[in-house]
Amino acid sequence: MNKASLRFRVILALVIIVTVTSALFAGGVLFIKAQLEEVIFGNMVSGQLEDIKRQLREDRFDESSLFAGWHFYMQGSAEPIEPAFAELSLGSHHSVFTQDKVYQVEVGDWLGQKVYLSYDITEWEEQEHTVLIMLLYGLLLVLAVALVMGWTATNTILSPVRRLSSRLKSLQPGGRSKGIAKDYAGTEIGEIAAAFDKYMERLDQFVEREQSFTAAASHELRTPLSVMMGAVDVLSESAQSPVSVRAIERINRACNEMLAFIEATLFLSREGSTQIDQSDPVDLALVMEQLLEDSASALADRSLQIEKHFWDRPQLNQPLSLVQITMSNILRNAIEHTSSGCITIVIDKTSISITDTGGGIPAQDIAFVFERSYSTKTGGTGLGLNLVKRICDRFNWQIEIESEPGKGTCVRIVFPSR
Repeated sequence: MNKASLRFRVILALVIIVTVTSALFAGGVLFIKAQLEEVIFGNMVSGQLEDIKRQLREDRFDESSLFAGWHFYMQGSAEPIEPAFAELSLGSHHSVFTQDKVYQVEVGDWLGQKVYLSYDITEWEEQEHTVLIMLLYGLLLVLAVALVMGWTATNTILSPVRRLSSRLKSLQPGGRSKGIAKDYAGTEIGEIAAAFDKYMERLDQFVEREQSFTAAASHELRTPLSVMMGAVDVLSESAQSPVSVRAIERINRACNEMLAFIEATLFLSREGSTQIDQSDPVDLALVMEQLLEDSASALADRSLQIEKHFWDRPQLNQPLSLVQITMSNILRNAIEHTSSGCITIVIDKTSISITDTGGGIPAQDIAFVFERSYSTKTGGTGLGLNLVKRICDRFNWQIEIESEPGKGTCVRIVFPSR
């Protein structure tokens, strides 16, 4: 579950505070009102009962003299005692409910028997319910106001955050060194912007070092490779034995592959829109034939059989060097992880699959095979499949790996339809 947004959390906190505060206030009002009613009505009815008892002692009590809403009950009185009153103990009782009325009842003692004086407070209770409803509506109104205020407040609070976010999105790689802290000076956002400026300054220095290194490495690596390739050209013009010719061709191909690797790594380290010059489509089947020829000695050393099923010859519009690196890494992995058996290569119109009969990959490790630090070889760097994955991602190729320990691994690349 995603974390709630800052706007939601601010509004929720405000609503909770307002709700709790309003509920406590309303509860306090109702509690105070109930206590006041109990004290006031209790004292009033208790005093009236004492006055009636005095009149009874003086033999001058007249029940008809009671005001409306007052009722006096004793043994032999004209009205029967309410069942709800008969169960009450001596003392004051607030809010005693009968079928349709609410009373304040005072229970006293007269000549060894209970006497009851009740006062009808139904109207007061109805007013209390009215007050309760008004408080409820008031609470809902306060909540609505809190929501509006919270929404308005968060707009004000988040406005500089949005401006900072928009500013960061607009930063371009060439303009990273431009500071943004000065635009937010004197605010809390300014501290974030200043910290971001420091981070970007360190990032610029890192990127500059990386660019300098790649440029220098590219130049220094290409120079000796060019010398080697020139020497190979000279040797190829001289009369050589068939074995020497094949060796020279392999050296020449290895130098080309090294140049392709340098070109590919530089390509992957630059922006996504950068492209390598490519004039002709790449024949995938031809690339695989050349890679198999270069790997002939490795295949012979392990007594591996190759099964080729080239049902089609797809033409790829990607750079030859990157196609070679991708396929050579997959083929090399298949050879290195297969001690005996065969490697099957299937090419159709939209995909290529390379299947080996090696030891396979444990199920729990499949998710990590493309990570740079993962390798099943002792001393391995894990760069091969990581480089393959980066190339596939750049060209929107879909790469899939299926493996079963003890039976082998299948790597399949699906090319997008043109």
